[in-house]
Amino acid sequence: MNRLFCVALLFLLCITQGNSQKLKFGEISNEELMEKEYEHDKSAHAVILYKNRDTYIQSSGGTNHLITEIHERIKIYDQQGFDYATKEVNLFKQRHEDEMIKNIKAVTYNLENGKIVEAELRKDEIFKTEASYNYNQVKFTLPNVKEGSVIEYSYKVVSPFIWNIDEFQFQYDIPVKRLRAEIRTPKGFRFKQTPKGYYNVFPKTTTKRDNRIGMDVVINTYNLEKMPALEEENYVDNIDNYRSGVIFELVSIELPGFYRSYSKSWADVAKTIGNSDDYKNKLDKTKSFDDEIDSLISQNPTKIDKMNAIFKYVKDEITWNGMDGKYFFNGIKKTLKEKKGNVADINLLLVAMLRYAGIDANPVIISTKDNLVPIFPTIDRLNYVLAYAIIDEQKYFMDATEEFSDLNVLPIKDYNWKGILIDNHDMVWKQIDIMSPGSSSNMYALDLNVNEDGSCEGTCKARFDRHSALRFRKAYKEQELESFLTEKEKKLSDIEINDYEAKKVDTYKGAVSESFNFFNDYGADVIDDKLYLKPLGFLCLEENPFKTETREYPVDFGYPFKDVYMVNIGIPEGYKVDFIPAPTVMNMPDKMGSFKYIVAQEGNKITVRVNFEINRAMIAAVTYPYLREFFKQVIAKEEEQLVLSKI
Repeated sequence: MNRLFCVALLFLLCITQGNSQKLKFGEISNEELMEKEYEHDKSAHAVILYKNRDTYIQSSGGTNHLITEIHERIKIYDQQGFDYATKEVNLFKQRHEDEMIKNIKAVTYNLENGKIVEAELRKDEIFKTEASYNYNQVKFTLPNVKEGSVIEYSYKVVSPFIWNIDEFQFQYDIPVKRLRAEIRTPKGFRFKQTPKGYYNVFPKTTTKRDNRIGMDVVINTYNLEKMPALEEENYVDNIDNYRSGVIFELVSIELPGFYRSYSKSWADVAKTIGNSDDYKNKLDKTKSFDDEIDSLISQNPTKIDKMNAIFKYVKDEITWNGMDGKYFFNGIKKTLKEKKGNVADINLLLVAMLRYAGIDANPVIISTKDNLVPIFPTIDRLNYVLAYAIIDEQKYFMDATEEFSDLNVLPIKDYNWKGILIDNHDMVWKQIDIMSPGSSSNMYALDLNVNEDGSCEGTCKARFDRHSALRFRKAYKEQELESFLTEKEKKLSDIEINDYEAKKVDTYKGAVSESFNFFNDYGADVIDDKLYLKPLGFLCLEENPFKTETREYPVDFGYPFKDVYMVNIGIPEGYKVDFIPAPTVMNMPDKMGSFKYIVAQEGNKITVRVNFEINRAMIAAVTYPYLREFFKQVIAKEEEQLVLSKI
């Protein structure tokens, strides 16, 4: 039995045999307050000392509610742990029903002169806001938090959505000393329990009578200890996809003389959404906009031209209010009047206009990257809608909420798993693939002159297309030019940038370009009348983003890309070339990526030609060692120096 297996087995024993006894609110010990660090993770800024969650159904006056009670106690070790003194509770809402939070109690404990001093949260320090179309949010920050504080809070969530059980989370951004979670479901109501993450926690299952609903219930109790923190990594699509937990889905109800299946396929989900009022009736009410786009349709002869014109019209005229949603927030008429709406208002309006123009267009429902990957067919875990059109068998996906998106160039958050097609006209309701983002290119042309004192100066021109252009345009618009250039100078080895110019940054069509002059005080090292410099200058990759030896999550670059570098280095008068790095070609397995590097002398110039490609948006964790080694070798090669010496 190898050591890794032994450690894993020991961990499973720890998390499945924990003490099930509940702790009482307010029973804080001096030892908890005096603790300086967490013994199992000394880098932790805070730790969950104890968390208890009870979820059950309660019947009152003929109405059933799903009740979730939370009790949590956290130790704050230092200032970097202060963020965990703020709690946000998201409350689901749908049409005329919503979840409510009750009985909030929160206390901060500090040890002062050997005595425990309490600071209690006041009611006026609790804030409720509308977080999105489907969620309200209650937020509070515990008072008087210091290094060494222990905070504790409890609350109850009352939900009318009795079969929509929130995911049980067992892993957090900080370690967990002890956690207990229990769910009670009526006997005969069969739930599928799907574990997620890399640490499986298995419940103890019992059955007993529950007088709150007058039925026998199945009790699943989870106990765990010493759960490690979930650590962030570079290039992760959504870290919550890999967080240890369990998801519940109602599969069927099996009672004496009664049986009903609730298990759904994605076709069932699509059909249910398609039969909603928004998609069945409101979507094709074109009288709201026919006068506005008749001229667009008449001015553009082909369907492609019409689609481009309508897409641009919606992008230019309607502003996204920042809310997700697969159903209308305002509706088509109000959205056109107010020039603002949620995702569904904008992209369903786009679908309706495309249909009015005679284009085969339909909605596609998705879950964005920040909303997790739906593990099983579900309506609730879908949060977004795209416009989808087919012209001459060519597929086009559109998201008009993003200013710089284009046909088949969606915001990166949209490329998450698959989509659900809602085609009511042809009665097609099914799961479809979202077109992959395609490769983006980044091209750099650098003319560099080296001076005898080691300083360098020259010009740089760059061109970016597709998603690289989208990313550039967003970054350029979100900052003042001075801040944008300061950040760029810092990123490019603290060079000085002058005469900066960027073209086509205000449109979403085509490639964007930039050009500038630069000066670098420390472009080359001067040692014993020799100049040492990296052939790629400030364009070389300086740090491997993949530092850990192993990785549990796939690497998500967002989109495939190709970097092309063309550098011309002027040799200073009175100098000759002593050493040029040898050319090299490196390839990753299965054509995942490649690196081609050539440095050569041409008269009084050094030419550098580099092609660096990553051919997949997502690279599986199993191939991570190859990726890490690939980046390591690329960096090592780019670190090799060109050597010039005096004649």
